[in-house]
Amino acid sequence: MKIAGSLRSILFSACFGLAALGAASAQELPVDDRTSDIHGLKLGMVADDMDTRGYGEFACGSNGGAPRAQLTDWTEFKKCRPEPNGLYEVYVRIDDQVEYLSKAYDDPTIATNKRGTTVAGHPVILSVLFDKDGVGRMIRFVTDPRADVSARRVAQLLRITVSNQYGPRGWECKDIPPQEGESPVGGVFHHSFCVKKFAGKTITILAKFFRKPGQADIDPVTKQYHAGYFESSTRVEIFDDTVKTQ
Repeated sequence: MKIAGSLRSILFSACFGLAALGAASAQELPVDDRTSDIHGLKLGMVADDMDTRGYGEFACGSNGGAPRAQLTDWTEFKKCRPEPNGLYEVYVRIDDQVEYLSKAYDDPTIATNKRGTTVAGHPVILSVLFDKDGVGRMIRFVTDPRADVSARRVAQLLRITVSNQYGPRGWECKDIPPQEGESPVGGVFHHSFCVKKFAGKTITILAKFFRKPGQADIDPVTKQYHAGYFESSTRVEIFDDTVKTQ
C-alpha cells in the first residue's frame, strides 16, 4: 500500500525531520557541560523530569548488553536490579517511528535517512544509570554486537571519535596484552583502556579488536570461511564523581 498525495508528503516531512535530527546527534558528542553528552542526555538529569519524546523501548539494562524487563519510561528505574555500584541501568533506543511508518506503508523511501541508535555512525546499545534518588549519574554506550559484520569490524574505531570529541589531550591509556588464545585480525591486535577526567566527570573507553580463543577466519577442518569470527567493540562510560569505581 502506498501513501497518497498530501498525506504522504506530510508524513515524509515529519519523518525526515526526525531522521535528520538523529543523524546530526550521531555525528557529534558535545563536551560543553551546558549541553548534552549524547542524544539529549546529560549527567545530573532527574528521571522525573526527563522527556520521553524521541526515545523508545525503555527497559532494564544488562551492563551494556541486551535489554531485560520492559519499562514505561525513565521513572521506573527502581524496577531494575542495581549494579554493584548502586546504580540502576535503564536501556533506551532512539525512537523508531520512522522505521515503523516505513513498514506500515510499505514505502522504504521514508526510512532513507533512518539509522537507529548510533554514535558517529556506529550502532550502539545506549543506557542511563540512575542513583536511588533518580539522578542520572552515568551514561553508557556500547557498540552493538548484533550489528552486521561490516559495522562490527569497524566498531573498535569509535574509540577514536570519542577521544577526539572529548579532547585528544589528557587521556591516560594502557594497552592490554593478548591473553592465551587471543590473536590478531588481519595482522592487527588492539585492546586498550583509556580514562580522562575533567569538569567533574570521568570518561572511560574500552576498545577491542582481536580473535578470541577458538576463532579463525577459515575453519581448520571444513575449510569454510567464517565472516564475523572476531571481537570488535568499543565501550564508553561517562560518569560523575559520585560513582564508585573498583
